[in-house]
Amino acid sequence: AGGATAAQSTAAAAKEEKEMLELFAGVFTVLDERSFRDVFTLHMQVLFDQLVQREAYAAIPQHFLNNQSVSRAFADLLLAFLLARVRDLGACDRAEAGAVLGLFKAVFQSLPAMPDNEQVLRPHVRAIVINCLKYAMAEKRPTFYYQLLRHLFRSLSQGKFDLLLKEFVSLLKNLVESLVKLFNAAQDDDTKEQLAELCLLVPARLNYLLPHMSLLMKPLVFSLNASAELSLFALKRLEMWVENLQPAYVDPLLQENKEQLIPALNKHMQSGMQAYAFLVTKILGKLGGRSRRLLRDHPALE
Repeated sequence: AGGATAAQSTAAAAKEEKEMLELFAGVFTVLDERSFRDVFTLHMQVLFDQLVQREAYAAIPQHFLNNQSVSRAFADLLLAFLLARVRDLGACDRAEAGAVLGLFKAVFQSLPAMPDNEQVLRPHVRAIVINCLKYAMAEKRPTFYYQLLRHLFRSLSQGKFDLLLKEFVSLLKNLVESLVKLFNAAQDDDTKEQLAELCLLVPARLNYLLPHMSLLMKPLVFSLNASAELSLFALKRLEMWVENLQPAYVDPLLQENKEQLIPALNKHMQSGMQAYAFLVTKILGKLGGRSRRLLRDHPALE
């Protein structure tokens, strides 16, 4: 009983602190834009330092990003501040890196509710992607760079952000090749999983991704044999490719990789997990009669 009371007391204190911080943040939202920019151009470092020391202070930037009157101005200032810290992200301690990544994620997640922030983010997308790849290749501990890319890619996959997707068109060849190169070079399974997921998350319409699909098959097959969450995501990705790509494009890819692909699908079919088996059934159903060529030497799935 004492433990439950202590937990309730802690939760109540955290809620009260969050409300106080939001009230404090609200004082600044009534400023005109020029005054608001002046204040946070001078004091963004102060806010960041407080956030590193105490996660609860994330309520302040979150409040600004969710406020219609200051969201765009704050996102603009915050992105400039954060981009200057990307280079040193690999050398940061966990608290500072967590603060940087959390703030980037907050900006990305503000996009659906604050469409103007897409215009703010657009000029920075190339720098974020290129710098993350560049520094990841040079770092012994590149995990934070992969996490930043994951936050960006996941956010873009959850809405229609045409302006931002256009920024990826010219980046696509280098992005896919670099991610696959990093994936192939990764030594441990955790890093391989991070990179395989990034390969499958690359923000691009299928028609732009098509020339690079052969490179993505190895990360896809790896993902089908990885953790439960990544396996499910890979099955959904494969289903989307089978459903939306012409047989002339997708069938040769499946044939070239069937020695690794079919055992992975069979494993999910036999796993006893209904969601996974259902997706495999849907994939084979969408292939229709074409699946017989794929399964010719693997009768277990027929």
